[in-house]
Amino acid sequence: MDVINYSLTRDKYDSMFLPRSKYSDLGKLNEVRIQDNAILVRFDGYDLRIQGTADGIIKFTWTDGPVMPVADPEFVKPAQDGQMYRIGNNTLSLESDGFSIMDGSGITMHREFFPVFAETITHSFEIHPGDMVAGLGERAAPLNISGHVFRLWNHDANGSYGPDSDPLYLNAPVILHGHAGKFTLLFYANAGDATVDAGYSNERRVSFSFRSKPLAYYIITGSLDSIYEKLSRITGKPYRPPYWAFEFQQSRYSYMNSREVRDLVDGFVSRGIPLGAVYLDIDYMDRFKMFTFDNQRFGDIGQLTEYMRERGVKLITIMEPSVKMEPGFELYDEGLRNGHFVRYPDGNVMYAPVWPEMAAFPDFTDANTREWYASKYDFMRSMGISGFWHDMNEPAIFVAWGDNTMPRSAVHSIGRHEEVHNLYGYYMDKAAYDHLSRIERPFILSRSGWAGISQYAWIWTGDTETSWKELKQNILTILHMSLSGITLTGCDIGGFTGSPTPELFIRWLQASLFFPLYRVHSDKKSKRREPWAFGDHEKEVIDVIRLRHSFVPHIYSEAVSSSESGVPILRPLFWVEPDNPVMMTVDDEYMIGDSMIIAPVVEEHAVARKITLPKGRWYNINDDRIVEGSFTMDVDLGTVPIFVREGSAILRENNGIELHLYPGSQMSRRVFYINNGNDDARVEIEFDGGNIAISPPKVPGIKSIIMHGFSGGDLLLNGETIKTGDGVINLML
Repeated sequence: MDVINYSLTRDKYDSMFLPRSKYSDLGKLNEVRIQDNAILVRFDGYDLRIQGTADGIIKFTWTDGPVMPVADPEFVKPAQDGQMYRIGNNTLSLESDGFSIMDGSGITMHREFFPVFAETITHSFEIHPGDMVAGLGERAAPLNISGHVFRLWNHDANGSYGPDSDPLYLNAPVILHGHAGKFTLLFYANAGDATVDAGYSNERRVSFSFRSKPLAYYIITGSLDSIYEKLSRITGKPYRPPYWAFEFQQSRYSYMNSREVRDLVDGFVSRGIPLGAVYLDIDYMDRFKMFTFDNQRFGDIGQLTEYMRERGVKLITIMEPSVKMEPGFELYDEGLRNGHFVRYPDGNVMYAPVWPEMAAFPDFTDANTREWYASKYDFMRSMGISGFWHDMNEPAIFVAWGDNTMPRSAVHSIGRHEEVHNLYGYYMDKAAYDHLSRIERPFILSRSGWAGISQYAWIWTGDTETSWKELKQNILTILHMSLSGITLTGCDIGGFTGSPTPELFIRWLQASLFFPLYRVHSDKKSKRREPWAFGDHEKEVIDVIRLRHSFVPHIYSEAVSSSESGVPILRPLFWVEPDNPVMMTVDDEYMIGDSMIIAPVVEEHAVARKITLPKGRWYNINDDRIVEGSFTMDVDLGTVPIFVREGSAILRENNGIELHLYPGSQMSRRVFYINNGNDDARVEIEFDGGNIAISPPKVPGIKSIIMHGFSGGDLLLNGETIKTGDGVINLML
């Protein structure tokens, strides 16, 4: 009855209070002039402000609207030349139906059309046959989304989804357009409901249709690296996570009591399997009330976390935004007394059914509410909880019909829910991060968010089905998030719903090898997924987990680099060869940084795997053979095709850190980061096949340097001759 009553109440309020949008026509162009650092373009219905930076960002502001969590870069004064306007290193051309942006050599990088204002606000830009179009956050779609239609509305997928499901939990209004080897990125500062027609209705246009204001967007040009660095200036750079968060994590819906968790940890320790963290799903709570523990099943939570800490394992608990409507429950009483909950337009608190039955929802868009709610995490930390898993924060609500979220008419501090829906999870994550980061690097894993969420939280791909097609889709979904500037990502290894065969599970472990989040998770109906649950295949499972563990120092280094630059950790192959159309079609391989490519096996019973590599020479990490171009290699269940670009330096864990060097024909320079407690050592290295210069010369944690492709002779390390017969330099630091 709660579900039915809520659905009726939602519909009643929306019918009474939700205005029908009807925007004024654009009308005719009346005036164009430069004022201060902006071009002002006056139409009958709207005044457009165009601003730009010196290095390739141009912002168009057509309307006002709810304030979005973005930061404008420093804009420069434009210069006019007839109908052309010079803005930094780009030129803007005003045309009869829109604008074009040219680079310094006069090549058109972007052409767009004047918006259409009607019941929605529609903005379109031009594409061409064969162009690459990607991004939009979490997409269960091909790598090139041209020819498809998507909705931007954060949405609970109702327990399971597969390829082509839409929308999903995290939608980001960020889209990358590649044409003739050059790329442009568009970011729309709008967190409301929108439809994106990516060349479906008109193969020459991508159209964004927003149901609410604002219409403000940034167009970013340059190399792929520079595009994402510039985007991060607007949306925020990824934060620097704790080292342990990159280690193997084990989860299940649910581990039901402390004894089960202790036995789980003992199983990993006794077998020597690396384990960084264990998760508790919703069943640890007292009747699903936030910031509580069930006394019967987890009454010894402090002793449990201490037991795990002594064995080097963290405990992570799920957290949800719902606050049980229960007078006498302190969290509820405080929230009600201090006005912290989302309300209906008439001032009544909005209650809705979720796991704790009827519940109220904090208005995380309000800074005071964020600080109040996040202060409660101190209790969890006092119990030894090390990380927090934000779920159901689209927000998701149980409904009898219609949209499974809040009423569109519900009121937040910054606007109606329909205008700011996609920011709900984002601000929940910000609340926790802002509070916890005062004392530590927090670990926050979130199901929902918006553009720039990596400055506060990690994201996983949610409740995916267990299937071979979804194994491959996870790679593409994570690449779309990377191309949306969302870099701390992962998936439920093995899929959330279903029981993978040993072969599928092992291949999923392999395919996820370089995802920042490396977590096994499944629902209650799935078979157990602890490594020893796979019988005769236990060894293969453990071998992959150990392989992941060996790469943690390098993955961590790439994450720190991303936090400095804003450039994504994981990338499609066209990143390093953008002018090669073949690279645009490779959708079953991915890169970590610019150094390594993994070509995971994603087909059932495969005995061979076609490999496509960008130009240049690549080392097969398994045998150091140099390979180039496209070829087919034999694979068995234990084969993980990984290739290292010549001139790369890779960090590996092997009872201490090994620095692996893969020299090319010229001197190479690399920068990496080594975790050293709460600090990170920044290390620079230059090397070729015989000379190594490393700064600082003594790096804590590095036990050896290994020169691959070594052909004999001595090595020179910081000017000192080192005798070695196998290319290994053992360091006694």
